[in-house]
Amino acid sequence: MMIGQGEKSIYIPKFGSIEMNDLTDGVDMSNAQTLSITGTTHTTDEVGAKVIVTKKLRNQLKEPAFRAAGKVIGNAMGKKLDKDGLALYSGLDNTVGADGTTFTLGHLLAGVTQCRAQTEPVPLPMITVMHPYSLHILIDKFSDPSTSNFPEEYMLSTLKDYWVGNLKLYNLPVLADGNIELISATTTTHGAIYSKEAFIYVVGYEPENWVVWDDSLRGWEIGIVHDYKMVEEDGSYGRDMFFEYAVPTS
Repeated sequence: MMIGQGEKSIYIPKFGSIEMNDLTDGVDMSNAQTLSITGTTHTTDEVGAKVIVTKKLRNQLKEPAFRAAGKVIGNAMGKKLDKDGLALYSGLDNTVGADGTTFTLGHLLAGVTQCRAQTEPVPLPMITVMHPYSLHILIDKFSDPSTSNFPEEYMLSTLKDYWVGNLKLYNLPVLADGNIELISATTTTHGAIYSKEAFIYVVGYEPENWVVWDDSLRGWEIGIVHDYKMVEEDGSYGRDMFFEYAVPTS
């Protein structure tokens, strides 16, 4: 969501819920309900980076220096955006898993079921995002029919075509993201099952970049700046998936 020109923050309203009443033929509806509005106010913060490409360095590179520097800066901004969004997972209202718990297919099903069974079901579509180490545990089970309840035909198809963009379990796309933080002190990590309506990407202004020659540096300043905030809109619209991880060796 964009913050408009001349505005410092954005207010995002949300209607509460109502209930349906049984009616009697010929009798007027007299039980009117008032729609209540709740909302959240969000502001943005600037993030940015600057690198120096000296004239000497530019002459030493075989590929165009500005293109190479731009790729590094762009990747860094993308990683920053991703990690800020991933950090919101631990703030969801409910958690599946705990310290000392290993991620299983049963936990994934439990998370999906909880989302669909709550008083206000989580809006569709939902998605699952886990660290590759956590997802490895599930895929590894597909290679051994004795450890999984999935039909062998499904397991073989998954193993044959597996990559982090096409796996689907319990009708949810399952993605792996290596930018999820590994909490080394407890060997745990957070993933999540959630609706896209759980979080909002608030933008003050889109990324801007510049290239400026600096005489005293004998080189160019190349920079990027972005004004945004990743925020939680509704913590009930997902489940934090919190489990131990292990670096796979086989």
